[in-house]
Amino acid sequence: MNYIEKYNNIFMKTFSLTEDDLNKNPTMNDIELWDSVGHINLIAEIEDEFNIEISIDEMSELTSYKKGKELIEKHTSI
Repeated sequence: MNYIEKYNNIFMKTFSLTEDDLNKNPTMNDIELWDSVGHINLIAEIEDEFNIEISIDEMSELTSYKKGKELIEKHTSI
């Protein structure tokens, strides 16, 4: 499984979405479950799956599906 598949699984599981939903590059404003608890859950899942540490500044920048992919790419050697 490549990193996009892993990330997609995390995103879909955390926010109860489908792959079709991800193709629309959803943002915090588009996803009802993306509240403060959902945000922390997403960050924790990403950190655990990819063995990375996301800074406070990066947490606040993580506002869309696309930004999450960019964050993973920044922290890993993908």
